Amino acid sequence: MSKHLDNRIDGKIDAKEIILGKGVVVEKDVIIRGKHGPAEKVRLGDFSFIGRGSVILTPHFELGDYSKLNAGAFIHGEMPARIGRNCWFGGNVILDSMGGLDIDDGVGVGAHSQIWTHMQFGDLVEGCRFFSNRYMYIGKDVWLVGHCILSPVEVGEKSMALVGSVITKNMLPNHIYAGVPAQDVTDKMGKQFEERTPEQKKEVLEKILGEFLTKNPQYHGSLEACLSYPSKSESGVTYFNVSDRTYSQNFSEAEVAFLKAKVPLVKFTPKGAPAWLLPKVTKV
Repeated sequence: MSKHLDNRIDGKIDAKEIILGKGVVVEKDVIIRGKHGPAEKVRLGDFSFIGRGSVILTPHFELGDYSKLNAGAFIHGEMPARIGRNCWFGGNVILDSMGGLDIDDGVGVGAHSQIWTHMQFGDLVEGCRFFSNRYMYIGKDVWLVGHCILSPVEVGEKSMALVGSVITKNMLPNHIYAGVPAQDVTDKMGKQFEERTPEQKKEVLEKILGEFLTKNPQYHGSLEACLSYPSKSESGVTYFNVSDRTYSQNFSEAEVAFLKAKVPLVKFTPKGAPAWLLPKVTKV
C-alpha cells in the first residue's frame, strides 16, 4: 500500500466492530467508545481525521470520507452519532446524541459550537417539566459559522447560521439566520448558495484545479473537471463531474493531495458510492 494511504491511529478505539477506510488519522489522546463500555460500531471513512484530545462516547459512531473533527471535540449520547463525508468541525465543538444525531455530507460547524438533542436535569419526582430527547438531522451543506448553539430543530440543507447564533426554530433550506434567538435574515443578506449552471461550476473548478496544479506541477494531467464522465477514461486520471458532484475515485496521490488541500471548499463524493447515512434514521 502506498504511504499516503496508510492509517495513523494514535488514540484509543474501543468497539466491538471497527471499520477503517484508507488514510485515517486519529491523533493522540483521542478516546472513542460507548458511554458505559465498548461501542457497538465505529466506522471511519477514507482520510477522515480526529484531532488530539477529542472524546467520543456513543454506542455507534461514524465519520465519513475526508471529514475532519478538530482538537477537543466532545461527542456523547445514548443513540448513534453519524457524520457524513466532507464535513468540517472546528475545535472544542460539542455534539450531543442522546436523541440520535445524523449530520449529512458537506456540513461545516465552527469552533465552540454546540448541537443538543436532549434536555434533562431537573428532578422529575419533584415535578420538573423539562425532560426530552429528540432525533436531529442536519441537511447537506449546512454551515454553522462558529460559537453557535442548536436545540433539536429541523435544519434544512444549505442553511447557514452566523457566528454566535442561538437556533431555537427550524432552519429553512438555503436560508441564513443570525442573533439570539436567531432570526431569518435571508432578505437582508441573500442566500448562502447562488444558482449556477454546470458550465459555470466547471469553470470555477477548473480555476481551482489550475491553482493547485501550479503549486504542484508533478500532478499535471492527473486531475480533470468535466460535465459528464468520458466514454473512455484516461488511466490514472481522476475526473470531477460537476453535474452530479461525484468523482472517479482511484486513490492516486494527486487525487488525495487535492482533496486534502481543498475540502471543505470543494466537496465531491465517489462515483457510485451509496449515501453515507443510509439507512437513514427517521424517528427515535
